[in-house]
Amino acid sequence: MHKRNWLVMLFAFASALAFVGTLPGQVRVEVGGRVNEGTREGGKVDVARSFRSSHIIGMRVRNKDGKDIGKIEDLVIGLSKGEIRYAALSFGGFAGFGTKYFAVPWQAMTFRFGENDRHFVFDVTEDQLKNAPGFDSNHWPNVADPKWSTSVDTHYKIDRSQRDAGNVSYDDAYRVSTIKGMKVRNESNKDLGYIDELVFDITKGQVNYAALSYGSFAGLGGKLFAVPFQAFKFHHDGDNRFFVLNISEDKLKAAPGFDTNKWPDTADPNWSRDVDRYYEDIRTAAKP
Repeated sequence: MHKRNWLVMLFAFASALAFVGTLPGQVRVEVGGRVNEGTREGGKVDVARSFRSSHIIGMRVRNKDGKDIGKIEDLVIGLSKGEIRYAALSFGGFAGFGTKYFAVPWQAMTFRFGENDRHFVFDVTEDQLKNAPGFDSNHWPNVADPKWSTSVDTHYKIDRSQRDAGNVSYDDAYRVSTIKGMKVRNESNKDLGYIDELVFDITKGQVNYAALSYGSFAGLGGKLFAVPFQAFKFHHDGDNRFFVLNISEDKLKAAPGFDTNKWPDTADPNWSRDVDRYYEDIRTAAKP
């Protein structure tokens, strides 16, 4: 191997050891968003927007510190426009509220896609709940009464004239150990394979490529394919997470692959240039 390549590998190995020694087991990869340096962009993130009522009712509610404080028992819908107006929350043992329910404006909560689950976040303190308009679970108020809805909105400082929708957030940081082995599908939701490895640029602290194993798809077993990370879209709905790569079977068969036991020199600029050129159309299509 050339002396230059040995020096590059030695520098990469030493830097990796220093990094792992600082944060053992905590290497994280930003799945979405722009990086601060260079011209590369992260993969797009696609979070689910549509859920059945049976999936929402019963979902856990946590405070901003991640502590379970209760769950959603029911929803109040405005039939004229089909909007969710309130969620009826039970807080169980939290603050000793027992069977009491609290109507919370939909806009006051954030729907959170976590790394391992999905839940609602409601930033509320015990003192705020003690003064909140609650009711017994067996004696609901007249939810159509404007006075009742106004009292709830006023307490949570909700301006209905703005018609803001509920907030949605998602975890953007994942462990490498979680990403490796994650499925990859095409736009038709057909399984292509899984992510076998990630290739980093340690000077910029970013992912350059994902090495994909396509398994039996298109008869490509035993080979890996390095694909620019920004060509991917990450689909996230909490329970079902996978990467989407919009690539045809013909393009896969002609892609620059390599044997799983014979990796190319990923520090070679000629190799990375060839890979980037091959996937240029997919990278362009994947950009926001």
